[in-house]
Amino acid sequence: MTSDSRSHRLSAGRAGAAWQWIVAHASTLWGFALLAVVLALSWHALRAIHTRDVRAALHSLDADWLTIAGILTIGSIAVMGLYDVLAFRQTRTRPIERWRFGAVAFAWSNFLTLGPLAGPAIRLWLYRTRVDDISELQTGIVSVVIAFTSGLAGWTIAGLFTAWTGGGTIAVALEALAFAVVAAWAGRAIARRTDRFGGPAASATRTIELALVGWTDWLLAAATFVACIRATNAGAPLLRVVDTFFYGQVIGLVSLIPGGFGSSDAFWIARLPINQSISTAALTAYRFIYYIAPWFTASLVLLSWATRQSSRRIDVARRIIASLVGGAGLLIVLSSASPALHARLLLLEQHVPLPVVEAGQLTAALAGLLLLVLARGLARGYRAAYQATLALLLLAGFASILKGLDWEETIALGTVAIAAWSQAGLFDRASSGDWLEWADLGLGFAALLLFLLFGTFSHHLSSAALERWTAMGYHLQSARFLRSAASMVLAVAVGGLYVMLRTPVRFTPPGDEVIAGTLQAHAAYGRGTTPMMVAVGDKSVFFFADRGFCLYRTIGPYLAVFSDPMVRSAADRNAFVDALFAFAAELDRRPLFYQISVDWIPLLHDRGYHLFKLGEEAHVRLDRVTTEGHAGKMTRQILRRAERDGLAFRIAETADVDARMGELEEISAEWLAAKQVVERQFSIGYFDPAYIRRCRCALVEEAGADGRIVGFANLLEDPHREELSIDLMRYRTGGPSVMDFLITSLLLHGKREGYRTFNLGMAPLASVGAQRGAHGRERLAGLFFRRGEAWYNFQGVRFYKQKFDPDWVPRYLAYQRAGEWPIALANVSALIAGSWGSALRPGRDAPGQTREGRLATVGHA
Repeated sequence: MTSDSRSHRLSAGRAGAAWQWIVAHASTLWGFALLAVVLALSWHALRAIHTRDVRAALHSLDADWLTIAGILTIGSIAVMGLYDVLAFRQTRTRPIERWRFGAVAFAWSNFLTLGPLAGPAIRLWLYRTRVDDISELQTGIVSVVIAFTSGLAGWTIAGLFTAWTGGGTIAVALEALAFAVVAAWAGRAIARRTDRFGGPAASATRTIELALVGWTDWLLAAATFVACIRATNAGAPLLRVVDTFFYGQVIGLVSLIPGGFGSSDAFWIARLPINQSISTAALTAYRFIYYIAPWFTASLVLLSWATRQSSRRIDVARRIIASLVGGAGLLIVLSSASPALHARLLLLEQHVPLPVVEAGQLTAALAGLLLLVLARGLARGYRAAYQATLALLLLAGFASILKGLDWEETIALGTVAIAAWSQAGLFDRASSGDWLEWADLGLGFAALLLFLLFGTFSHHLSSAALERWTAMGYHLQSARFLRSAASMVLAVAVGGLYVMLRTPVRFTPPGDEVIAGTLQAHAAYGRGTTPMMVAVGDKSVFFFADRGFCLYRTIGPYLAVFSDPMVRSAADRNAFVDALFAFAAELDRRPLFYQISVDWIPLLHDRGYHLFKLGEEAHVRLDRVTTEGHAGKMTRQILRRAERDGLAFRIAETADVDARMGELEEISAEWLAAKQVVERQFSIGYFDPAYIRRCRCALVEEAGADGRIVGFANLLEDPHREELSIDLMRYRTGGPSVMDFLITSLLLHGKREGYRTFNLGMAPLASVGAQRGAHGRERLAGLFFRRGEAWYNFQGVRFYKQKFDPDWVPRYLAYQRAGEWPIALANVSALIAGSWGSALRPGRDAPGQTREGRLATVGHA
């Protein structure tokens, strides 16, 4: 093969590839190409458009003609619904239902797509449950497309024919009807020959009926267009306006650009026999009345239908409405920070008293701030937030008129209010928890900062303006802005003080029946001793029927689950977590898992959870505990030392514990005072007679007849004899040390009773971040383990427990969002400490605060 032939084949290959690419992208390229051609041909006319003239023309549009255009649009949409009434008779729907589907489908697809040419997707969704097979809709969809295009073709051909032969408006309408019927008949014949119907073709009668609908649809569309042109008071010949409208619609349809935006408009501006700026104003009104307003309304209706058919879409719909309200709040905040138009101020000065203008400015600014806060309540579905939002939107719209005749903002706020009102069914929840939280305060502060920055630049503030901030006058807008800013600062400050000083929502401890039921469920299918801490009464219980339960508290944005949930079998874990997530959603909280074991990590990982290692739990294998040989040397030493000190160990039954409760409480108070610590909660118990008397206690007493108690620990005894543990261990500080003797005696007792392990509890941050390649956050925690002795004796706890030769079991914090681990840890720390103040002051509690006060301070029931 010669080099010339190779070059020829390479060139042919490149040409073929280029041609394939052009064919594959033809639909996209065609629209841009046609738009470019139309713009090029009409460029001279488009250059004559001036923004100022367009705005002036918009303000001078005749309201009566615009009202007529709106009425004609409603009539056009009503006629559009008849397409579906006729075309989808074979579906299991009533005529009125088909009419609703058709009207909404056309109103939505006209703006974003190409009417029926791209409307099948909506109809397939609307009718999917009304047919046995989705293919049954094909005949109806093809019939609608034929009717729609035949109507346009009939009117367009009639316009061309009349321009050639002459004739009046009535003649054009009759010719359009005849041409539309012929076009529909031809379209039906082509569809039958190419098998587009996918089954039996539409009947001749139905084809003619649909052609009449198409003719009427386009008649009303043209009438709406004419009404918008007439609103400019420009004297344009009617037939010229009508045929220009249809030629532009054909160009828009051929361009494949949604709604013909750009391509149709450029042609209309160039061909209409009126000033280009005036025609632009008329087209703006037409696009809004005939396209945007119906699309917006249809979107709300579709959103409502979607949420009714699937509860999973409710959260999405709520967020959409909340976003609209938040956007409205941002709009009114920025508007309040910017100066009003001078011409409108002159009108205000003539008709509105100055105090009313001042009140309108202040009301609008504060309403915008509150709307931003209420948007979070709407996202949660609160009924009260919805009601307050509607009231504020109406108030803000009225205030926008009073502060600067900003009717555009009033229309925008009214539109958002209509959108929210149309979705009232989404907001059916009673408010849960506090209305104002730290996140709301942060949002308010951000809005205030934006208000100050935007207003400072908009008003070009100077030192002189700052000095005259109390001066009042219609045109003293800088001073009015400064007064509004001061009011907003005050509002945010009051909100901050409220959040910091408000009376907390009190935690309601579980009743005796709940505690007894939890202990009974634990005896049936639980394991370990941690769930038995429900008896402390500082944690709520979530039950999943009779298949599982967990202990939890709510704090801030979290539902904090303590340790592993208990389920009957591993197969129940997924269902349990689903139910727990649903319960947390009802409380507007995110599940947070504290001290979770590796058994639950795969399931939580699959749900997107992130992990932070909290430390390790010491589990002593009791079969290794002995008093014999070298392994029992330390045990023998501890026992002999206790014998020399005159100490004795015994297990006290609950009746004996109750009888000596006063002595135990005295020891506990002495121990707390000597250690300069306060009671904690959630992950550890606190001394409460009601809790202590539920358990047997291990007592260390002085030998002799009196048997004065020196130390004690309440026992957590696994009903299945798998694990033994203690919660509180308190002792007198003035006598001999009893810790080693108490723990050693308990290990020997557990071995005699047949338990397998003894749980010595957590060593916080032990081995966290110790491995090479550990996460930065865990390496930071490891540094705190080594250097944070001022807050907690981290290393001392680890070293002390290590001498009993335990197996170390890792425990984790599982949280949903990657960057929230510091917030999650801070909230759990405050929950354990009993208050935010105690969490920040190691070893100390808030002055004069009781245990009940701590329970009320942190966490919500």
